[in-house]
Amino acid sequence: MPHRFRAARSLLIAAILAALPGAAAAQSGGTIEGQVELSPRAARRVASSYPGAAGGTHVVGSVPPVAFLVGRIAGAPPASPQRARLAQQDTSFRPALLVVPTGARVEFPNGDPFFHNVFSYSPVKRFDLGRYPRGESRTVTFDRPGVAKVYCEIHQWMRAAVVVVENPFHAVVGADGRFRIAGVPAGRYRLTVWDVDRGERTVDVVVPASGTARVRLRL
Repeated sequence: MPHRFRAARSLLIAAILAALPGAAAAQSGGTIEGQVELSPRAARRVASSYPGAAGGTHVVGSVPPVAFLVGRIAGAPPASPQRARLAQQDTSFRPALLVVPTGARVEFPNGDPFFHNVFSYSPVKRFDLGRYPRGESRTVTFDRPGVAKVYCEIHQWMRAAVVVVENPFHAVVGADGRFRIAGVPAGRYRLTVWDVDRGERTVDVVVPASGTARVRLRL
């Protein structure tokens, strides 16, 4: 194929890709890079108070910290309601952290050969699914933004969190305390960093049209 035709085809493909939905936002969006200093927390252990439950003491389940932008964001793709799963497996919640858009329906299937009782007393969503055996599932609709802490009434070491957001800009905070949120439209936002043991902190952040906004904070 002559060089001029290959060049023309490459330009055409680039133009088509640029015209795809979200392509402009991905090219012009800014980035938030964060560093979170997490205060030391010793692992907690608990014992089950229910006869027939797994004996001995157990380390309380860990939930990773998460960073997310608060509220709806003009120009961002809408966070459509969806279905998600937070399974009970090997007396743990999997995954321990679930980020879903407002209106999402979350399934809680029991994969263990014994009963679980999933509940949350968080103001964002209060529910108690009762006891149900292996192979059964319950579903909860999360219709308000915020964080719902999830537990098992039978196995007190089990815990997880459902973070309900109004936009697609969020990231799990790594073990080194770092996180990165890309493709954010330029503007001023409220950024929340949440941790199940250390609470949360919200700061203002200004994101440039292209480039990086850097955030440092301590929990």
